[in-house]
Amino acid sequence: MAASEELGIIGVDSYHFFVNNPARSRSFYERFGFRPVARSGDAMTEETGQASVVYSAGGTGRAATQVVVSTPQRTTCRAARYLKRHPAGIGSISFQVADLDKAWRFLTARDATPIHSIRETRRGDARYRHFSITTALGDVAYRFVEREGWEGFAPGFDALEATNAPPAPFKALGIDHITSNAPTMAPMKLWLEHVLGMEQCWSIEFHTEDVKSGAASGTGLKSVVMWDPRSGLKFPINEPLQPFFKDGQINKFVEENSGAGVQHIAIEVDDIVSAVRSLRTRGVGFLETSGAYYDQAPGRLAKKDVDVAALQHRLEHLRELGILIDGKPHNRYLIQIFLKDAATLYAEPDAGPFFYELIQRCGDDGFGEGTFRALFESIERIQEDV
Repeated sequence: MAASEELGIIGVDSYHFFVNNPARSRSFYERFGFRPVARSGDAMTEETGQASVVYSAGGTGRAATQVVVSTPQRTTCRAARYLKRHPAGIGSISFQVADLDKAWRFLTARDATPIHSIRETRRGDARYRHFSITTALGDVAYRFVEREGWEGFAPGFDALEATNAPPAPFKALGIDHITSNAPTMAPMKLWLEHVLGMEQCWSIEFHTEDVKSGAASGTGLKSVVMWDPRSGLKFPINEPLQPFFKDGQINKFVEENSGAGVQHIAIEVDDIVSAVRSLRTRGVGFLETSGAYYDQAPGRLAKKDVDVAALQHRLEHLRELGILIDGKPHNRYLIQIFLKDAATLYAEPDAGPFFYELIQRCGDDGFGEGTFRALFESIERIQEDV
């Protein structure tokens, strides 16, 4: 049995995003298919010093994808302190757990550092309980939540009436993975392993020197993927790879973010082709992929270590929409696409280097080397154009 089984993560409850421009965030999330479902009540806004809105995509429980967007109202609040040190970005991630007391005992016995002990709010027979801990990922905290009959988002939040926004262009199946960048991956990797009980399931390293021998400059990365076998959540961690360590996009992220942080969150969807087609009509910006990637795709998918011959999707549709594909033997594959990071999208460094990914898994539960390289190269092209 995996060590993390005792921690009992069910899935991602929500993640907390700190911004200075809430109107821009609302516009983005509504175009992206999220809808506002709750906001901090007056008492909570006064107590915390920040105004918060919850945006949701998908259904309920582990299928819901919920982001809390908070804007400082006082210079001493958590959002303001975060934004003094970083551009807009994720400051905490909340996980639903099956048994909060068991999770507390598990984590404190493994030297987790609590920010506060278990807090409980009752509403009749319903209970909302939670606690938070620090992490090895800079200013990002982890929160653990247990609901017993609790309706609505969380204590202190008021539900919002449904808007007339168009229906979401995709069915969200939940968070697939959360990717972080750091100047060195070891602290986060070891923390996930020894404190949270996660296991390593994949790794890769490559450099542009692999394909541009003798170049005077280049960029590369090293990555490991930790995962929680119980929930299936995955946690990729990237670090820069020498030579040309300082020139690499991972180091650039760390510098732009003023430290380690969450690079992107991947949302699993049921039909990525229709989702991307609809999102493009809404003006959502995606990373571009070179035509050479699709020219080489049939040969790459036919390789012995991939061996994907029967696709449910047509390559010409993937090429048209810029969707990436990779796979494993026995016709298991995944398709995915990455949105532009906020700083590039808005031509504003303070918007932050975070971005989203959409992914559809067709029997492949891993991470394809081909798509990993394609993402890397797409970001490279954007940085060269800036």
